[in-house]
Amino acid sequence: MKPASFFSIVCLALLAALATFERAEAAELCNETSYVVQVATGWPVEGGVSIQGWQRVRPGECVASAQEVSLESDTPIFYYAKTSSAYLGGVREWRGGVPLCVDEADFDVVANTRCAALGLASRDFMIREGDNRARTVLVEPDNFTRRAETAGIQRLLESAGYAISSVDGYEGRGTRRAVSAFLSDRNLGSRPAASRLIDELEAYALERNATSGVTVCNQTIGDISAVIGHRVEEIWQSRGWWRLHSGECARMLASHLETGNAYFYAERINTGERTPILEGTQPFCLAPARFVAEGRENCEQRGYGEALFRAVPEPENGGVRVNITDDDFGGIRRDP
Repeated sequence: MKPASFFSIVCLALLAALATFERAEAAELCNETSYVVQVATGWPVEGGVSIQGWQRVRPGECVASAQEVSLESDTPIFYYAKTSSAYLGGVREWRGGVPLCVDEADFDVVANTRCAALGLASRDFMIREGDNRARTVLVEPDNFTRRAETAGIQRLLESAGYAISSVDGYEGRGTRRAVSAFLSDRNLGSRPAASRLIDELEAYALERNATSGVTVCNQTIGDISAVIGHRVEEIWQSRGWWRLHSGECARMLASHLETGNAYFYAERINTGERTPILEGTQPFCLAPARFVAEGRENCEQRGYGEALFRAVPEPENGGVRVNITDDDFGGIRRDP
């Protein structure tokens, strides 16, 4: 048998490389933020949209997603991502304009947009089409890129109650001291790999922060927008808006509550009108778009509107859950 020619060897190598490339050709999702995120993914199928969640992605990690979708096809892929509830300051989202169904726990459904009828909540997914499906990157205003993993460790240390001067993705002495203190407190011995450290930090932060703050849930049949009012040291502050679909909850205040010294306000959103919540007693400032307002006095003179907020119930273990129903707006409005 003649030895293989150089040309043959090159061809075989190219074929092997192409085969490897074809096997690896799947959509990739990369997390370049400083947060552990939970991702829901969807794609059109017969009878609706196949939607799966939740896929956990660490900071700095890339994962294969929507492996059932061939990149040779023209099938779009939908993504919605949210931060782990381990973090203080409420849930952050990466979303678009396509409403699809999700569940709170892990789920795998084929559904259309009638989420409430299935006992599911609705979220607005981003859409990826054509060549854009191959790689999707989640980012935040601070462009961490390759520093996302270190920034993620810093962010979780902060949420776990350890002193961090800044979340910048650069591991200095302060970060190393905080990591050492966490490992010592948890009896974890020597420093583990970054992925395991992130897992340990998230588990502790989830345990520590699970019940803290104010969580507002929309139990009406439509959308609402909500605002929180609370005292920051000696200054009263109101901020919003959180738009909540039917069945959706949001942790609007994550700090540990010692007393019920917090207030909330909501408006039911109907076509062409907004209905304010009833029985509010405490005036706070607000604005029509997303805002943070300090102080409760002279709202109109300072360019704000004013509304009457309700007090949240007394907290238990540092937190409280507020359920808003149609009765809070005077019942369901029906056309005559």
